[in-house]
Amino acid sequence: MTRACTPDPSAAPPPPARRDMRSAIAPGALGAVLILAAAVLFVTLPGKLAEAHDFRAARSCEDVAAPENGDCLATWPAAVVAKESRREKKSDTRLVTVDPGDGPPFEVELRGAGPVFGELEPGDRVTVHSWRGTVWALGLGELRQDVRGKPGPGAAARLAVALALLVVGAAFVRGAFWWSLRHTRDPAVHAWQSWVPFAATSAAVGVAITSALTVDDVPLVLLITAAGCAVAWSASALLTRLLGRRATDVVTLEPKTLTAGRVVRAVVAGEVPYSVEGYDYLTLAPGPVPGGRGRLATTPDAYGKVVLRPLPDTLVPVRLRGKHVTDPHYGSRSSEVVLECRDGETAVLIVAERHAMRWILGALPLPAD
Repeated sequence: MTRACTPDPSAAPPPPARRDMRSAIAPGALGAVLILAAAVLFVTLPGKLAEAHDFRAARSCEDVAAPENGDCLATWPAAVVAKESRREKKSDTRLVTVDPGDGPPFEVELRGAGPVFGELEPGDRVTVHSWRGTVWALGLGELRQDVRGKPGPGAAARLAVALALLVVGAAFVRGAFWWSLRHTRDPAVHAWQSWVPFAATSAAVGVAITSALTVDDVPLVLLITAAGCAVAWSASALLTRLLGRRATDVVTLEPKTLTAGRVVRAVVAGEVPYSVEGYDYLTLAPGPVPGGRGRLATTPDAYGKVVLRPLPDTLVPVRLRGKHVTDPHYGSRSSEVVLECRDGETAVLIVAERHAMRWILGALPLPAD
C-alpha cells in the first residue's frame, strides 16, 4: 500500500528557510580559482597568438624577394645521423639527430610515431623545414612530420584551455549564487538540478574548444564562445524553470513490516531531547499490535545496545518527502528521504536512506489519507 498524506493545516509550518551562504562557498571559491587560472593563461597568450598568426601568414623563401628576420619558410637538406625512441612519463619521445653539412649536428623531437620517424634510417637524406631559425618539420620524400614546438597548435590549445577554464569557472560562480538563492526559493533537491547545468556547461565548453582549435580569428573565437554560453545557459535556465514548475518533493515508499528488532542509520533533527549530535542510528522494535506503531529510539551505537533515547508517543508523522538543501544530511544525498513529523508544536525531521526509511515507516506508519 502506498502511504502519503497531506500535512495537518492546524500544525504550524516549518520555519522558512533562510539563505545560507556557507553552501555556496566551495563552488564559488573553485569557480574563482578556475577564472584566475584562465586569466593567467590569457596574459601569456598574445605573444603566442601573434607568433602563430605570423607563421600562418609566412610564405616560402623562394617566393619572397628580400626576406626579413627569417620570416619566410625555409627548406634545406640534411643527413640523418641517428634516431632514438624513449619512454618517459608514460609517453614516447622520438628524437632524430641530423647533420646539415655546413654546421654542427642538432637534435629535433618529432610529434607522433609517423609518418617520417618510422621510415627513417641513419644516412637518409631529409628536408629540414624552418621558420625564423626554428625547425618546425622534417621531410622524407613526399612525407612530412611536424616537430614538437611548431608555432600554431600550442597557441590554439592554450586558448582552448583558457576558454574552457573560464566557462567552467563562470558556471561554478553562477551555480554558487543560484545555490544560495535556493534556500529562499525552492529548497527541494532534484537530480535535474545537477545534470541540466552540467549538460549546458559541457555544451558551452565544447563550442569554446572547437572554435579555438578550428577558427584562426581570435575575436571571432571569443564571439562564438560568448554566443555558445548565452544559448546553452539560457536553455538551461528555461529548462530548469520548466522542470521546477512540474517538480514535487512528495515521495511514496512501501513500508516494511517489523517482525524483530532492527538498527538503521538515520538522523533525527529538531528542538527535542532525543535529537542529539552524533546519534546517527535509530533502533526499531515491533509494537504490541502487528503492523502498528513500534518502539523507536535514537542512539550513537551501531548495534543499538547502549545510550538509547526513546522517541515519545507524541511524535506524529506528517508526510514523506525528498531532501531539501536546508535539511541535515549525511551520506549519499540522492538516496535520502525525509519523514516530516510533529512532536506537539515542534517540527521534527527523520532523515534516512530509502531502504532504511521503509523499515522506519514500518515502525512509525503515516496516517491514512
